[in-house]
Amino acid sequence: MPGEDRPIGGDTDDALTGAPDPTVSAATMVNPLDLPGIPADAARLVGVRRTLQDWALAAGLPHTTAADVVLAAYEAMANSAEHAYRNRSGTIDLLATCDDDEVVVTVRDRGDWRPPPADPGHRGRGLMMIRSMSQAEVEPGPHGTTVRMRWPRP
Repeated sequence: MPGEDRPIGGDTDDALTGAPDPTVSAATMVNPLDLPGIPADAARLVGVRRTLQDWALAAGLPHTTAADVVLAAYEAMANSAEHAYRNRSGTIDLLATCDDDEVVVTVRDRGDWRPPPADPGHRGRGLMMIRSMSQAEVEPGPHGTTVRMRWPRP
């Protein structure tokens, strides 16, 4: 209505002062990052890394946690690009969410699972790295693989 006082920043601001509401965290203010249908091509993943980093920082994650989120998610996407489709085209989905307790990043492909070799040689340490940086669950299935990574919020 004309002349009606409205909070400056919507529901997240104090109606009288315009100051941010201290009960609203950055985690509840940032929308999920939903990127379906990313081409499974390692060269195309650089832009996704930047987008995920911007999202993680906007969610209020410390720089070190944001770096872990980006590196682990990139490794999961790179694994999908290299291994799930084995010289054929395909796509990867990325979904990043957060609340006041945790950050969850899910990477999903529709390719074929390839179990890690017993002796990875000089390569093949991606899942080990992902698991060292996050609480990771790997779910291979007949319609692709899902890697779900979790980080507690500080």
